[in-house]
Amino acid sequence: MQETMLELDAARTACARAADWLGSHVGSDGEPADAAERNGWSRLGWGLAVAGRPDAAAAVVSWIARNRIAADGGFQPGRLRGQDYIAVYPHYWLGTFVVSAWLAGRLDVAMRSMAYLRTRQDTQTGGIPMVSEADGEPVCDMLSTAQVGLGALVTGDRETAEKCALWVRALAEQSAGESLVFHSCRKGADLWIDPDPAFVWSAVADFSRPRQAYYTPGMGAVFLARFAARYGCAQSIAAARRLLAFNLNGSSAQFDDLASVQACKFGWAVAEMALADPEGDWHPWVQRMTRWFLDRQSQEGAWGPSAFAMAAPSLADRLVKTSEHLMELSVCMAALGAVGAGR
Repeated sequence: MQETMLELDAARTACARAADWLGSHVGSDGEPADAAERNGWSRLGWGLAVAGRPDAAAAVVSWIARNRIAADGGFQPGRLRGQDYIAVYPHYWLGTFVVSAWLAGRLDVAMRSMAYLRTRQDTQTGGIPMVSEADGEPVCDMLSTAQVGLGALVTGDRETAEKCALWVRALAEQSAGESLVFHSCRKGADLWIDPDPAFVWSAVADFSRPRQAYYTPGMGAVFLARFAARYGCAQSIAAARRLLAFNLNGSSAQFDDLASVQACKFGWAVAEMALADPEGDWHPWVQRMTRWFLDRQSQEGAWGPSAFAMAAPSLADRLVKTSEHLMELSVCMAALGAVGAGR
């Protein structure tokens, strides 16, 4: 118990420092720093809101709604062009903005963007596509589908959330087995096992090796944990456990390599599972991943992308990661607090 309290105190300090750093990069009119250059802002309102900065969160979301979101709720045309990892997953990033807008009190903005995302959902599989098309058929991916599912849960769109859950559970079932190679995309109803070269990094991760895209199973598990908590779905807990088995059985480099932040969503996922699946003995992992986040925060309070992949990140890149890790660490705090309160 004493160790948990110490970790909570350290996490509170880290979150406050991160919120201060984020707030220092928001203009008086709500414009995020570097917004003219690229999208570092879609999850910014989310991070500020959970850190207790509702005024800054609402200002940012309102600026984005005026200057970056189209009338139909999607991104304004051309706004993501040339933005590498942002442009590949437009529906994922718009899904993070839905949560930002909702938590910032801009329910109108959140509902409009959620309505747009609903039109993107594959009618056959329930998946959410990324930009790639293989042989003319849309490719749906874990990041986009699980994040849009989270947006649906937040906004009360059960139909869309259920379709996303079906897709994620199906991928979890297809991926189960002895191999530690995880495929995060499906083409139609099948795993996309031979992705285009440009998508190999995010579409295929070998968890037996260092410096992989370790985050995709965690994203699915986060959504399934919340879906199960909301709707009492035992199938979703079982599927989330299968997904996280890749991390749990994978290379220790996920956790020991300070130049990598690729396991961040695993930290978020174990915290969500500690809340939704108390029989799963997730608490030791929540403690470990809380320290993982703390060990990677800079002195000024920011986080950045994996140093092995991006040695000189832009300010927008650091806004992306600081907003994300602040939000993820806040869920770890919730899980630690629940245990401390005798859940």
